[in-house]
Amino acid sequence: MRRPSLDTSITGVRQDLSLSLSLSLSLSLFLLLSLLSFSYLCRRLLGHEVEPQTIRAQMPRRITAPGLPDLNHSQVFAVKSVLQQPLSLIQGPPGTGKTVTCASIVYHLCKQHQGQVLVCAPSNVAVDQLTERLSLTGLRVVRMAAKSREGVSTAVDHLTLHHQVRNLDTPEKGEMRKLQQLKDAAGELSTGDQKRYRSLLRSTEREFLQAADVITCTCVGAGDPRLANFRFRQIVIDESTQVSPSLSLTLSDSLSL
Repeated sequence: MRRPSLDTSITGVRQDLSLSLSLSLSLSLFLLLSLLSFSYLCRRLLGHEVEPQTIRAQMPRRITAPGLPDLNHSQVFAVKSVLQQPLSLIQGPPGTGKTVTCASIVYHLCKQHQGQVLVCAPSNVAVDQLTERLSLTGLRVVRMAAKSREGVSTAVDHLTLHHQVRNLDTPEKGEMRKLQQLKDAAGELSTGDQKRYRSLLRSTEREFLQAADVITCTCVGAGDPRLANFRFRQIVIDESTQVSPSLSLTLSDSLSL
């Protein structure tokens, strides 16, 4: 039985708006792009005739990313097209390799050296799956989980921000580690120690986030205060048809054009 191919709609939004996007996604993108006042994308979404824009990107010789399965023809076409378009939408039935394709796209976006890439999805499960795939490529990936989920064990614990910070054992971070051990033993810190610990923790978290090639989180997590001063030129959203308009507005705060 022939495996279904990945159906790609890579050239932005066609003039007849014939892409099978849900109303939720269409509204989400409209709100996002209206807020950004990025005329090309807004006009494209609304179906106006605009001159196509192409990003001048040097195509890699090998499209399949290190550590990932070989891509088929439609997946290769999707990756190449995304790298040359300011806005891309990819859709395909289950089992067509969208997650692998997405991870390959993120890998090549990072190799273009245009800054960090923010990778989001509506669910924690989807974010963890993408995080695991991305880590196989050799990229520096940091999975930022909500504070309320830091106690939840996952397959990508070693890539989470809180795990990396907690297990950091370097001489320059000795003070923070001692305060962490004291907090674990006593249950709480004095007011002065707690203030100092929070300051050191915020500083260390920021260092890890700044050093990452890719930051992964849920769409809600993109509004986390720890990302307040980060601006991303490239954002990839997995399972984007499930994103609500309100979450799109959250993501828009992180996007820099």
